[in-house]
Amino acid sequence: MSARPEPAPISLVSGVRRLDARLERPAGAPRAALVVAHPHPAHGGHMDHPVVAFAAETAAALGLLALRFDFGGVRGSEGAVDDLPAHLDDWRAAAAEAARRAPGVPLLGAGFSYGARCLAWLVGPAARPRLALQGHLLLAPATRVPATRRDFGALLLGRPLSEAARDAQVLANLAALPPPVEVLVGSKDGVAPPAELAAHLPAHARLTVLDGLNHFFHRGPGAGAPERAALGPALEAALGRLLADPPADQEGRSMRVTRSQ
Repeated sequence: MSARPEPAPISLVSGVRRLDARLERPAGAPRAALVVAHPHPAHGGHMDHPVVAFAAETAAALGLLALRFDFGGVRGSEGAVDDLPAHLDDWRAAAAEAARRAPGVPLLGAGFSYGARCLAWLVGPAARPRLALQGHLLLAPATRVPATRRDFGALLLGRPLSEAARDAQVLANLAALPPPVEVLVGSKDGVAPPAELAAHLPAHARLTVLDGLNHFFHRGPGAGAPERAALGPALEAALGRLLADPPADQEGRSMRVTRSQ
């Protein structure tokens, strides 16, 4: 069996702006392509975040071409860290590039925290243009966004948040996600509470709750490294289901909630 190539740096064009990206290729011909988007750009998020890099690495090991990118304003990517409309365009540019590099195979989307929130915006009925994907993997889509620097600091340190209000628009976007949908979240996630996700996700979604993990899929306080032993199998299972489960087969199902140790 041939070795998988090392991740390769590439550049994307989003409008008139240049973005940095990284491409992870499988050992053979790709069976699908996956775009993975990172957490909040204004609070240290980037494509090399451990959760994002691990998701791309896992996808490539399963035979997918995985593309991750820095939103505008992050490190070398041109733009502003607080420009949501531009970040949605960045997402579209990354999806177009992934489709160009892996023609004729399914195109999937994934995002962690802010990246998942953007994904839900892009595939919702109000998006113009609406991004057409064959599968959606949302990692801890934040529904309670810290409103202050103090709360973001508390999140990173594993402390209680005092001013993180529920985001009604994000909940509406999650409820409108088209099939197929896989959502992974830690049982101790304070900004993407599993019960809140279960109450608002569409019936065709599958929600997997990883026991003992926080928003960063870390078993412990704060923004530690994700627990690969728990997150890895959950990612593999979710991607496998997205590739094996056509959207038409999910109509009429009840939402499935599973718990994983």
